[in-house]
Formats: sequence, structure tokens, C-alpha cells
Amino acid sequence: MSSITPMTVPVETAERDLQHLLEQLHLGETITLVNSEGTPLAVMVSLKPAVPVAETLSASDDWEAQWEALAEEIGRAWKGEKSAVEILSEMRR
Repeated sequence: MSSITPMTVPVETAERDLQHLLEQLHLGETITLVNSEGTPLAVMVSLKPAVPVAETLSASDDWEAQWEALAEEIGRAWKGEKSAVEILSEMRR
């Protein structure tokens, strides 16, 4: 995970380049708007998803195969005498 460096921008710059500033931000990153003396006036927080929703949906078209692969990986790594299904069944009783 990369570290997020907060940006500080004069209000005048934000007025002029708002679209460009917003395009640079990732989810959760902030821009602090300051006046000409450097006093903070406001904070903008990006709410845009890191990955566009359309890309997320297209990438998950094969979700069933992904779940099956995950189940197989867990099964290979399982060290217990009983299966996970058996343990869950016992816990529910």
C-alpha cells in the first residue's frame, strides 16, 4: 500500500484547476484549501472509487470460477482431521 501525501492548494489554484486536481485524487485522499496567508479553509476528500464500477463488474464475470479456485486452495491448505464443513456442522449443533 502506498503512502498518501496530503495536498495543500491555494483557493485560487483550486478555482482555476479544480477538474485537474480532482482527477489526481484517489479514494480517501484529500486536498486542503488554504487562503493567501496559508490558513486552512476547507478540506476536499475524494469519494471516487479506486476502480470504476464497470471494470469491477466485468472483472468479476467469472466469479463462480474464482470462488471454486478459492475453495480448492483452502482445501489444499487445510490441516485439520475434519473438514471445514464438518467443523461448521458441529458448531451449529
